[in-house]
Amino acid sequence: TNLLINNLIKTENKNQTIVKNVSLVIFGTIFMSLMAQLKLVLPFTPVPITGGTFAVMLIGLLYGKKLAPATLLSYIVAGTIGLPVFAGFKSGLILFSPTGGYVIGYFLAALMCGYFADKGYTKSYIKTIIILLLASVVIYFFGLIQLSFFVGNKNVFMVGLVPFIPGDLIKITFVTLLLPSIWKISKNV
Repeated sequence: TNLLINNLIKTENKNQTIVKNVSLVIFGTIFMSLMAQLKLVLPFTPVPITGGTFAVMLIGLLYGKKLAPATLLSYIVAGTIGLPVFAGFKSGLILFSPTGGYVIGYFLAALMCGYFADKGYTKSYIKTIIILLLASVVIYFFGLIQLSFFVGNKNVFMVGLVPFIPGDLIKITFVTLLLPSIWKISKNV
């Protein structure tokens, strides 16, 4: 199998696979919710620095193209129906807020990361870093478009992109070092 999670958690029949997949979606939704609470508020932007992008990258690359978007959709639905899962323990119609585009980008980035994970790209450091850079582009593309409606085109890059680049590079580096290394370890187990 090309998915690391399937190498780490093996199942022997269809029922075990269903239980595993449902458990992974629930765990991933909780993990995403917890990482969203790791938040640093910047005084000049409505967009906080959170652990959300790290969680999206990890979930996407571990879970694959089916479970990753299912997990992010569960996260979005949980927050939309009132569970306090979004950054700052917020809930509700965040998709229509200044940060809503980033949440949409999270879903699409998880889908994209999952697609490449299914193809086995997480076994390579170079391919993993390229996937994560592309995932960041997806997140920021949708995030900046929506944010521009609230802060204007003139300020959108300084408010919604530039302050986040150093942290995202650290997150990308960490995930890039983590996944191929776990692949190598899992082959020896």
